[in-house]
Amino acid sequence: MAKNGFNIGKLLKIVFITFGSLMLLVLVTGWYLNRHWNKLLKRELPGYVTDLSDSLYTVKFKGLRLDVLSGSVTVEKVVMVADTMIYQRLLREQRAPSEVYTISVDKLELKYFKPWRYFMGKELNAGSLTVTGPSIIMEQNATVKDTSKPQTAYQHISAKMKSIFIGTLVLDSTNFKYIFTRKDSSHVLHEFHNLSVHINDFLIDSLALNDPTRFLYARNYEIGMRDYMNRTRDSLYWLNVRGIRYDAAQRTLHLGRFEVQPRYDKEAFQKKTGVQQDRYVMVLNDISLHHLNPRLLLQEQQIWTQRVEIQGGSIEIYRNRMLPMPPGNKLGQYPHQLLSQLRVPLSIDTLTCNNINIEYKELSPVTAQTGHINFSHVHGLFRNITNIDSLVAKNNRMTANFDAVFMQSGKLTARFDFTLNDKAGRFGVSGLLNDMNGKDLNVVTKPLGKVEIRSCDIKELTFNIKGDERKAAGHIKLLYQNLKIAVLKQDDDHKGFKRKGLVSLLANSLVIKDSNPLRDEKVRIATVAYERDIRKSYFNLVWKTLFKGVKDVVGAGNL
Repeated sequence: MAKNGFNIGKLLKIVFITFGSLMLLVLVTGWYLNRHWNKLLKRELPGYVTDLSDSLYTVKFKGLRLDVLSGSVTVEKVVMVADTMIYQRLLREQRAPSEVYTISVDKLELKYFKPWRYFMGKELNAGSLTVTGPSIIMEQNATVKDTSKPQTAYQHISAKMKSIFIGTLVLDSTNFKYIFTRKDSSHVLHEFHNLSVHINDFLIDSLALNDPTRFLYARNYEIGMRDYMNRTRDSLYWLNVRGIRYDAAQRTLHLGRFEVQPRYDKEAFQKKTGVQQDRYVMVLNDISLHHLNPRLLLQEQQIWTQRVEIQGGSIEIYRNRMLPMPPGNKLGQYPHQLLSQLRVPLSIDTLTCNNINIEYKELSPVTAQTGHINFSHVHGLFRNITNIDSLVAKNNRMTANFDAVFMQSGKLTARFDFTLNDKAGRFGVSGLLNDMNGKDLNVVTKPLGKVEIRSCDIKELTFNIKGDERKAAGHIKLLYQNLKIAVLKQDDDHKGFKRKGLVSLLANSLVIKDSNPLRDEKVRIATVAYERDIRKSYFNLVWKTLFKGVKDVVGAGNL
């Protein structure tokens, strides 16, 4: 007997048959399209490159696989090379491009690819393209003359494609070699290894080139490089650069960390040099070069950047004065003189550094002990750092303004003024030191001068010094109170100091003036002149001139 009502079993059977038929249709269609479009892609890809390059380039690959259902394309072992005979013909016709590329790639992976839009609408649209193991050689020749009308990227592809869009383009572990031939036929060679390149929102169509929010058809290019390490020319130091990244849209180069590290400890370093030589340990963090000109850097080996920012770091300098002085002299080695001798043309409009700690240590040949001075929380502003003649002709002054904490308590501001391209090395330096406890100077006065400051309240130290590579002169004003010193002698083993009681008493009562101004007297200001020891540095001249003025003010000028 037939039953009236709804037959759920029969319905499920129909649904399963229908769903299975649809799935089979999709799979068969996918299989057919995979086979058909795979063949089409394998044939079209080399043809695109040949047609778009006027037969200059040919492309070969080991394998190509399209998966319609997942929207992915994988191409393995790709090589693109230029046909030298075609290029020579284009040169004769003055239609050859100035750039020639040789490219090899381990694997290309295109994901979220929309094959219908590509095959039916001639639009290449994909979410991402990952290029693994690319090796790129770019040869650029400035002597090549191309009289053909320049074409945009869209004009190159418009005969074959309406548009190309890739959401994210990644080149991983890229080796890049750049060879540039100047107009005088000289060559420049750069090689970069293990580059990481990220390109966001890449679009070529009829409007993209004029889109102000894009840079070379993309929202941005980010180029990173793994850590770089190399020795200095004298082989005494390692140079380390970490976290290298270039932002093309902002024209900004970021360096996470820059280090100058000695290859030897202090004792081994001294054996290597054999003479007095400063030993540096330098670490600078978070460095940004804004509005860097990459073309001048790569082609002309010139550094042009508007602004450099350094966001922290430390500089340690050590010198062993027990070693013999090095032969020769240091004439021509002031900061601005060394800048003019730099072989790399350089232009930095503004350089700022923040929160830098600087420490100088010196081993005394008299006491065999080490004294040190330090500047903490240094903030600096440099202007017009250049050795380019045309820029120096417009402005020949390089300035540097600093503020820092000196020896844990003193508030220091200073300004340096250098005359660029001046044969005599003219310079000026002025500054102000406020509110310092003079006892903080004992870490340098005891080991280097055998003098202990028992008490001294430094209210203000002002200085204004001008000079050149042979001398300096200026005015020094030191306002202080309650100056008391102790003259010291060393133990026989040179490990400790003892106070010379009588000498200290005579120095405090007959020589040293315990304050400035003294009661019922005017403020004492020292006018000082100092002849440079040409074997010693620029900073030694500034320090010696300043120290001589301070000694004159406190009454110890003849000691």
